[in-house]
Amino acid sequence: MPLHKERFILTSNRDERVARPTLSPVTEVIGDSKVNFPKDLEAGGTWIAAGDNGRICCLLNGAYVSHKRKSSYSKSRGKLTLEAFEYQNIYDFFNHINLEEVEPFTLIVIETEDETKLIEFRWNSVCKQVRELDIDRPHLWSSATLYNFRIREKREVWFKEWILNSNNIDREKILRFHSSSHGSDPENDLVMERANGLKTVSITQVELYHDDLSMHYHDLLNNHSTLLTQEIKLNNYAFLS
Repeated sequence: MPLHKERFILTSNRDERVARPTLSPVTEVIGDSKVNFPKDLEAGGTWIAAGDNGRICCLLNGAYVSHKRKSSYSKSRGKLTLEAFEYQNIYDFFNHINLEEVEPFTLIVIETEDETKLIEFRWNSVCKQVRELDIDRPHLWSSATLYNFRIREKREVWFKEWILNSNNIDREKILRFHSSSHGSDPENDLVMERANGLKTVSITQVELYHDDLSMHYHDLLNNHSTLLTQEIKLNNYAFLS
């Protein structure tokens, strides 16, 4: 969500099994960057990460449509989110990463080297697809493995209506949107819950403002919040345009 020339907020609701263990955000050095991310203790990766190189990555399961899962894969998709920080140029990561036997996914990247870009990278188990999106417009994504096309469209309608009816949007208002009920179907709401033990377990917001990066992590299961901040290395940063 772009707020103005120097501020951008990426918010991610994590829909996951309640029993899957997760560590509140940590900071680790990956490549040449210090990276903040909540850690999935089951596979060792993450679904969202932000580095002091000004790069933000957010992973969603699935590409365009739901797929039939195999019994095993060569690598957890969450590890790819961190591997993206091993590359100085994000397109080198897209081009060179080996995705053979990796489950389909969508990776959203905000890149601030040279110029600020919003990039959508998808892997559908057959081919890689990359496109740059308008960073000056708000965007909403939903996992293709959890939500069918009709539900994803409905969620986008909620988002557009909320934007039209909101003034002076800030991080707190965005958080309220992501943590509120928007319909009568709890299995497909933004804060969802299903009988199989799957529910929204956390909400993470990464705020890029001038040369500062903040990660606000809200653990919904334990009613606990964590904040990590870091300064972006200026030689790698370009203002949002």
